[in-house]
Amino acid sequence: MRSGLMLIGVVGKPSAGKSTFFRAATLAEVDIANYPFTTIKPNHAVGFVKVEDPAIPFGKHSVPRIGYVDGEWRFVPVDLIDVAGLVPGAHKGEGMGSQFLSDLNQADVLVHVIDISGSVNEKGEAVAPLSYDPLNDVTFLEDELDYWYLGILDKSWEKLARQAQQEKAESYKAVAKQLSGLGVDEPMAKEVLGASGLSTKPIVEWSEDERLSLAREFRRRTKPMIIAANKIDVLGAEKNLTRLKEAYPLYKIIPCSAAAEASLRDAARQKLISYTQGASSFTITSTTLNEKQRSGLTFIQDHLLSVHGSTGVQDVL
Repeated sequence: MRSGLMLIGVVGKPSAGKSTFFRAATLAEVDIANYPFTTIKPNHAVGFVKVEDPAIPFGKHSVPRIGYVDGEWRFVPVDLIDVAGLVPGAHKGEGMGSQFLSDLNQADVLVHVIDISGSVNEKGEAVAPLSYDPLNDVTFLEDELDYWYLGILDKSWEKLARQAQQEKAESYKAVAKQLSGLGVDEPMAKEVLGASGLSTKPIVEWSEDERLSLAREFRRRTKPMIIAANKIDVLGAEKNLTRLKEAYPLYKIIPCSAAAEASLRDAARQKLISYTQGASSFTITSTTLNEKQRSGLTFIQDHLLSVHGSTGVQDVL
């Protein structure tokens, strides 16, 4: 059952860091490994979005009914779902595509986790850093989702189109009924069809390309998406980030390191450091850190927090 909280779907290809991002955001225990389909069943947990406590200017602290307050920050709960990685052909049932696309239907918004370091190919297989172009992942995911929507729109399409024509029903009503399970209602369908020019064209004459264009627009409206450019702390990843932003100016693209955020939260939970999610720094509070731990924390501070201002995970949420 839905909790009533916003549900964020964490999506992407296998091994791009989806489950690491999910864990960093929620501290839920999930399977994390560098091979396809680590996630078989969707993981579901609650994360918290950091916002300024609105009571602070009045010299007080909020006492929220849900969530919690930490210093001057209020943490608002959101639901997250992490499904298995999508591979090319998912809308046709490749990999475990049919089930996982269905799982995503629950989500209100999507976070597309991309390996911006280019160290995982389209199948989720490890390759040399910077040897794979992460820009391909955006097109791939858009196509899979668009054709998934088209498949639902086209289900019994000829029967639907004939019936709508015979009953002289408004085409937007037929489309809204067909896509109601994806969150499309009549006002949205009417607006999209009007903008496309198809509202004045007989529904039986709509081409596949025209129906695909409709599916794409409905996907954009019902599953808004941002991009988490993961593994930004890998040397050379910044160049890919610049290219990605230039190629997709309409997307909100946020650099992040899910692994770094998970490490910091784990260290804070073990009381090795003092760290607030989304902060630009942390304080070592333990005298028992070994050299490897200190080196790892120094790397995170110098190569991520001091450069980008945070690990990026909170910015994504």
